Amino acid sequence: MGRKKRTSRIITIGGIAVIGALVAFMVALQVEAARNNEFRRSIDQIAFDTIALTQEYQKVEEKWMENPQDNNSTITSTFEQYKLRYQQLIDRAEGLDTPDKYKTAKSHLIKAIELEMQSNQHFYNYLISGDDSEREKAGELASQSLVSSAEYDAAIRAAG
Repeated sequence: MGRKKRTSRIITIGGIAVIGALVAFMVALQVEAARNNEFRRSIDQIAFDTIALTQEYQKVEEKWMENPQDNNSTITSTFEQYKLRYQQLIDRAEGLDTPDKYKTAKSHLIKAIELEMQSNQHFYNYLISGDDSEREKAGELASQSLVSSAEYDAAIRAAG
């Protein structure tokens, strides 16, 4: 009887261990899914905030173009405020806990924001100096930013 009881106990312990391992695996999957969902929510919010900031900034640029007599100190002050806000978006994106499958998407979003910020810098330089090459560079960088933004969209969809 002792041997049978020992075998039964080993089987019971083994069964409990297997169940425990399965539960741990399921919990790990749930934690990973929650992490992915939280990341998606966070990075989507950064993307939406970037779009809103871009639209807001473009209205300010239009105003500057309509009223070129605005003094340089007002333009400079406003530009610096927007530059800081773009940098804050970059910092938020860089600070995300990023699952491996989303790293490429995050990289594209950060690049898009950086290029947009550089474009704004060159447009500001154009407004201050009147140098048309600065305006051209601003346009080139804005186009590159749009490409990076499209790459972000594609990468985020591909990651699921």
